[in-house]
Amino acid sequence: MTTKTPLMPKATAVWLVENTSLSFEQIAEFCGMHLLEVKGIADGEVAQGIRGKDPITAGELTREEIASAEADPGHRLKLAEAKVEIPQVKTKRGPRYTPLSRRHDRPNAVLWLLKNHPELKDAQIIRLVGTTKPTIQQIRDRTHWNSATLQPQDPVTLGLCSQIDLDGEVKIAAKRLEKERLAAGIPAEPAGTLLPTAETTQYMPGDPQPEVDLPVERPQDEEARMLERLKQMSSRPREEEEQPDVDMSMLAGAAAPTARTKPDADHLADVKRFSSEADADVVGAIVRHLGIALRSTDASLVACSSKDELERVRESWLRKKLALEQTDEELDAAIAAICETMKSDRNKHRVTFYYLLAERFGKLDALR
Repeated sequence: MTTKTPLMPKATAVWLVENTSLSFEQIAEFCGMHLLEVKGIADGEVAQGIRGKDPITAGELTREEIASAEADPGHRLKLAEAKVEIPQVKTKRGPRYTPLSRRHDRPNAVLWLLKNHPELKDAQIIRLVGTTKPTIQQIRDRTHWNSATLQPQDPVTLGLCSQIDLDGEVKIAAKRLEKERLAAGIPAEPAGTLLPTAETTQYMPGDPQPEVDLPVERPQDEEARMLERLKQMSSRPREEEEQPDVDMSMLAGAAAPTARTKPDADHLADVKRFSSEADADVVGAIVRHLGIALRSTDASLVACSSKDELERVRESWLRKKLALEQTDEELDAAIAAICETMKSDRNKHRVTFYYLLAERFGKLDALR
C-alpha cells in the first residue's frame, strides 16, 4: 500500500524547510522524497527557483500536527483528510500516436485491414493504426487522393501496431459477429470434417484418369538439364546483372521488404504524368537497373529535402550510369529542376525521377 503524499511534494518540502523546525527525515517521509534531496533543498542546491507551497492553506496539514512533530522528532506527519471529495477525471483515450516516418504507411495498412479483416469496425482500425474515419471511408470508396498507388501492407510488419493488438481486435470483432448471428437466428456454420478415403479416391465417370508409370529422370538427363540452365544464366544481358545504384544502407535493418516492386505498367503510368510520350523500354531498363531496391518503400522514393540523397542521385545515376561530365553545379541545378517539376507529388518515385533526368540530358537512347 502506497503512502499518500501532498499534491506538490517538492514545493511543500521547500515551505516546510523554510518555515518549520521539522527534521529532514520527517519532511522526506511526508513528501515522499529522499533524505539527501531534502538536505539539498536546505543547502540551496536543489529546487532553486521553486516557490514553497503552504500545506496548511492547502488543507494538507494542520498547525497542531506540525507543532506535535516539532516537539517529538519521532512523530510522523500524517496527511489531513480532504473535506471536499474531488471526483477523479477520466481522460478520454485519443488516437494512437504514429511517428512521422511511419505516417505515410497508414493508408496502405488501412487498405490491408479492409481487405483481410472486413469485420473490423472503423473505430477498431483507428485504434490500431491511428488514422481518421474520413480517411478510412475514402480508401474504402477508392476516392483517396493516392488510391492509384496504394498497396495493402500488414500494419504489424510496418510497425504501426503489435500482433497482440491486432489479434485482440480481431477476437472482439469475431465475438460481435457471433452475437449478431445468434440474435438474428442464423445457425452457426458446422465445422468441416474429412471425407472417407473410399469417397475421396473414387473416380466418377468422365473424370480424367490419374497418370501412372511416370518416367524416372536418369542421372544423365539431370546433367543435361543443369548444363542448359548454366548456359541460360551465362547469356543473361549485362544490364540485368548491374547492381542498383541506391545506397543499400537504406534497406538495412528491415526484417522483410516493406513494399513489393511495382509492375512496369504502373511505373510507365507514373512517368507519363510528367512525360506524355514516355518510352516503355527505357522505363523497364530503369526498373531492372534499380532491381531489389524498389522493394523498400524508402529506397523506391527520392527525398528532395535530403542533401545526401541528392548527392547520391548525382554521383550514382548521372555520373556513373549516364556518364555525364558536367560540373556539380550544373547537375545539381538539373536535379533541383526535377524536384520542382515533381513538387506536387508527396512521394517522388525514383523510376520517374531518373527517367526525367535522363530525358533532360538526352540520354534516353543510351538506356534502351
